[in-house]
Amino acid sequence: MISYVENYDPTDSAALHEAYGYAAGLSACVLVWAVLHHLYFYHIQRVGMRLRVAVCHMIYRKALRLSSSAMGKTSTGQVVNLLSNDVNRFDQVTMFLHYLWVGPLQAVAVTALLWMEIGISCLAGMAVLIILLFLQTCFGKLFSSLRSKTAALTDKRIRTMSEVITSIRTIKMNAWEKSFIDRITRLRSKEISKILKSSYLRGMNLASFFTVSKIMIFVTFITNELLDNRITASQVFVVVTLFEALRFSSTLYFPMAVEKMSEAVVSLRRIKNFLSLDEIPQLNTQLPSGGEMMVDMQDFTAFWDEESESPTLKGVSFTVRPAELLTVVGPVGAGKVSCDTFCQFDATL
Repeated sequence: MISYVENYDPTDSAALHEAYGYAAGLSACVLVWAVLHHLYFYHIQRVGMRLRVAVCHMIYRKALRLSSSAMGKTSTGQVVNLLSNDVNRFDQVTMFLHYLWVGPLQAVAVTALLWMEIGISCLAGMAVLIILLFLQTCFGKLFSSLRSKTAALTDKRIRTMSEVITSIRTIKMNAWEKSFIDRITRLRSKEISKILKSSYLRGMNLASFFTVSKIMIFVTFITNELLDNRITASQVFVVVTLFEALRFSSTLYFPMAVEKMSEAVVSLRRIKNFLSLDEIPQLNTQLPSGGEMMVDMQDFTAFWDEESESPTLKGVSFTVRPAELLTVVGPVGAGKVSCDTFCQFDATL
């Protein structure tokens, strides 16, 4: 179309019709892109929402089935953090995940078109984009590290707050409010410092969206001038349009995909560690043929921890029938509570 304007000839009706055809095709492509773009984000957000709900369901069911030994390895704060923060990464990562391959693929296609238009000068501008992609890889590692540290600090803060709320009467009676306020403030300050660092990196990503495309165009035209290549107005328009086409996919969505993917990997690791904790064995108890229910344990040995060398209980035998009372007595630490807990199969037998 720009060539038609440059070489305008009022008597050339074929060129006019060709320009109209290009304009109509361009308008149709923009319309189709707008429809498909919004449909993509709509369906991909539904996928992310379903993933989030499914993982929340898994975490909730797991929390109800944790064994006593597993409860010592986690806390209420961690569970709350998993359900409130970590699962939200699935909503975000699904929207930008595909741009991890769409961005580089579009960059290759644009490079080929630019080579056909202005030759080797296009490589100078694409070198700027390659440097940006390399920096985004480094940023991804930083995002992952900061997310891990932030999540750990959040778990600690929520656990401390839960303990404070649970023991608020004792804290009030002993006038410990000031010390606990200072402690929670320190934890929150450390957490905010990590969040601020992530925000700075996120700001740099957004800054690249507004500046990198202009830098690429500038470097390309400077290189073209240094090589003494002639460039026309139509070529300038095509080059600017192609570089602007990379603006969203390579300088906005690709950095966001790297950021969200790095955070999602950390969240997946945390969720996996939680789901890997020990559970209470699910036993299918069957009534005896005579219909009489009883508790019968002979030479019973149990451990609180599978890695423990010495058992908590060893060689315990007893039988309890209906309408019978069994009393377990002994000094502190003898294993009375452990015996009652192990009867519920909340241990390693």
